[in-house]
Amino acid sequence: SYYNLYLKVERLESLELSKQHEKLLELFSKEINNSKRVEESLILKSLIELNELSVDDLRDMILQQYGYSITEETIESCISNLNFKFIRKEEKILYEEGGKLHFYEEFLGVLKNRKFREFLLDSISYSIYAFNKSYREENYKKGLILYNKYSRKDVCRLLNWEKDISSTIYGYRTKNGVTPCFVTYHKSDSIDNTINYNDHFIDQSTFAWESRSNRKIGSKEIREVRNSSRILLFVKKEDGEGTDFYFMGDVSIVPNSIQQSTMKDSNLPVVHFKFNLEQPVVDSLYQYITTDKIKTFDEESPSENKERKATIDPMLKEELNNPIPLYDFYAAAGSFSEMQLEKDFSLIEGPENMNSNIDYFACKIVGESMNRVIPNGSICLFKAYTGGSRNGKIVLVENMDIQDEDFNSSFTIKTYSSEKVVSEEGWKHSSIVLRPNSFDDSYKEIKINEENSAGMRVVGEFVKVLA
Repeated sequence: SYYNLYLKVERLESLELSKQHEKLLELFSKEINNSKRVEESLILKSLIELNELSVDDLRDMILQQYGYSITEETIESCISNLNFKFIRKEEKILYEEGGKLHFYEEFLGVLKNRKFREFLLDSISYSIYAFNKSYREENYKKGLILYNKYSRKDVCRLLNWEKDISSTIYGYRTKNGVTPCFVTYHKSDSIDNTINYNDHFIDQSTFAWESRSNRKIGSKEIREVRNSSRILLFVKKEDGEGTDFYFMGDVSIVPNSIQQSTMKDSNLPVVHFKFNLEQPVVDSLYQYITTDKIKTFDEESPSENKERKATIDPMLKEELNNPIPLYDFYAAAGSFSEMQLEKDFSLIEGPENMNSNIDYFACKIVGESMNRVIPNGSICLFKAYTGGSRNGKIVLVENMDIQDEDFNSSFTIKTYSSEKVVSEEGWKHSSIVLRPNSFDDSYKEIKINEENSAGMRVVGEFVKVLA
C-alpha cells in the first residue's frame, strides 16, 4: 500500500496506526483504490466529505462525469466490495438504508485517526486520477475499458460477481450468462501438450479460440459458452507480462464456426470457435500481440526446465540448515508451476534427516475438511508427487475446474481414492474420488469425471504435520 511505501521511503517504523488500521489501508489500496473501477473510490470520497450519499446522487455523479448509467447490480457490487465481502475478508465499512449510503459507526471511529484518514484520502484521490487518465467514454464497455489491462480477479469484480473465483477461471468461466475468455497468445515452449491451445487472431476482427481439452460440443460447459449473453476476450502477449490481460472487447460467435476437433499433440477432444470482435483491434496493439516474442535464455535451453523445482536464493539458503519453500495456497490465483517459477513462497526450516533426493515443500492447511488427521491452520510437509500409486494417500490436488471452499482457490487436500477395472486394453480408472476425513459431515466427496479430470494434477503427497 501507499502507507507501507511511505514508511519504507521515510525509514519509519509506524505512524501511530494500529495493526488493524494498517491492514485496512492495505485492503483499500489493493482491493478498492486500484483505479480499475471508479465508483467505489467516489463513494468513499463523498462519504468522507459529506457523511452521507444518496444512491440517486451517485447515479447523477457518474452520468455527468463519465457519460454512462450505473446499474443496480454495480451499486450492490460496490457496497459488497467496500465491505470486502468479494475477497471474503468482511469488514463493517458502509451500508445502504432508505436509498442513502452511510458509514458504520465502527468505521467512523477509525476515520477519527487523522493519519489513517489522510492516507486513505491520498489513496482515493490517486485512484480517481489514474482512472480518469485512462478513461475514454467511447472505449467504455459495460464496466471495462477497451485495451486497458485487467487481472482475472479484476474481471470478476467488474462483472459484479459476488465472490472472487479467479483461481478457477484459468482460460474461461461462464457465470450469470457471461463468459470472460483469457488467452496467453505466445505459449511457453515447455507448456504441457494438454493445455497448448491454438488460440490466434485470423485478422484484426476475427479470433480463433479453443475450449479446454477433453471437451465436446454437447458438454454442459460448451453449451454455457454458446448460450452466453456476453463473451469478453482478454489477451496477453506472453506469461512474462504478469497476470494482467488486455481487454480486447466483447465478441460474438461466428455462425456455423463451432467444430469438434482434437488437439494436435495430445489428441484430446477440443471444441473450436471463431469470434467476431465488436471493434477491430487497434493497429499498434494488434502488431504488439501477434509479433513473435523474443525468447529468453531459459527458453532456449528447455533441457534445464524439465523439472520445475522451487529455486532457492543461495544467500537465503545459507541462513537455514534445511530450507524448504512454504507456499500459501489460500486464495492463490496462479497455478503451482507459476508460483514456483515466480518464487511465490517463503522459506522455513525443514525437519532434520530429510531425503536429499526428494523435493519437499510445506503449506498451511486451511479448513476442517481433514481435521481427523490435520487440524485447521497446521503447517504440513509434502513431498512433490513424481508418480506411482496415490490410492489411499492424502494428497494436495490442483484442479482448474474446482473451487475449494476452504482454500478459496483451485487447491484442495483430500484422501485420494480410485477404483480400477480390468479391460481388454489393460488397467483403466473407473472412478476417482477425493474424500474428506473430517468430524464435520457437511464436507462432501469431490468426484472427478471425464470433463474435470483434464484440469486435475496431484501436486504433492502429505508427509506429516510440522506445526
